[in-house]
Amino acid sequence: MALITIASVTIPGWQGNSTGVVLRVYTNASFTAATGTLYPKSNTLAPQSIGTFFQSYGCTVSSGCLVIPAVIIDSTTDSVDNPDATFSAVLWDSESGQQIQPFFSQFALNPSPTSTTWAAIFASEEE
Repeated sequence: MALITIASVTIPGWQGNSTGVVLRVYTNASFTAATGTLYPKSNTLAPQSIGTFFQSYGCTVSSGCLVIPAVIIDSTTDSVDNPDATFSAVLWDSESGQQIQPFFSQFALNPSPTSTTWAAIFASEEE
């Protein structure tokens, strides 16, 4: 079982919404995680869609900083049926129901280490 904790991050210089900001995580392809969780297939009826909504995490804004809370999510690279599966994450306005901006367009998670940071994920995807 590989649940991964992505540490909370504070992003300085936030100039967007002051309330109602959430980080929404989407699956980009169907897969079964090593934990047994089934992740649904992407929405093929709307190819412009970034995937199928999976989970959201409420963010806070304070003193011009956006604080994204810790995210706990399954690893993807040890999937029993699709180790190439990835997630996407966007910042979403829960009040208007509109996307604010992409946060990360496509990322995979290894089963180890079981805790990481967004910075480490960004760095590993750039390699």
